[in-house]
Amino acid sequence: MTLHRKLSAALATLFLIASAPAAQAELISLPDTEISALGTSDNQCWNVRRKERGFTRKINNDRGLRGIGRVKLDPELSKAARVHTYSMARKDRLYHTPSNTLRNRVTNWTVLGENVGYGNTVRSLHDAFMNSPDHRDNILYGTFRHVGIGTVNRNGRLWVTVIFEAVSDPGTTLPMPRC
Repeated sequence: MTLHRKLSAALATLFLIASAPAAQAELISLPDTEISALGTSDNQCWNVRRKERGFTRKINNDRGLRGIGRVKLDPELSKAARVHTYSMARKDRLYHTPSNTLRNRVTNWTVLGENVGYGNTVRSLHDAFMNSPDHRDNILYGTFRHVGIGTVNRNGRLWVTVIFEAVSDPGTTLPMPRC
């Protein structure tokens, strides 16, 4: 079963007009029979950005306040998130990673969630996510154990993609840095 959760276009448009952070949320599920057989690896050479760590801290703080387990910042998910964030920033357009693309970029998964947005700061974007029921649902979904975060600053905006995943060790088909 595939479940998509998105803000309505009117709400996203309202965010844009009001110069507030704009955001969208999505949750997709894949049957166990379709899980990729590709392996994963922990990539210790991934360079995590300060703002990506900031999002992770805020997500884990909100999960901790509600007794939900922490998520681990995952390099492979972060690579997939960063690739999508660069694409949004280049096009100056907010949109989700197409489901087929996300399925091909992320391996070893059963449930994925994605929040995307742009705004001024980590705090303002995280607050906007928490004030939106669909984004909050992704952040507080207890099954998620890993998170990938990609941030880009472009034209005075902070763009972000947050990918949530539930399996023990997700991976990616994207090239990762070598140590």
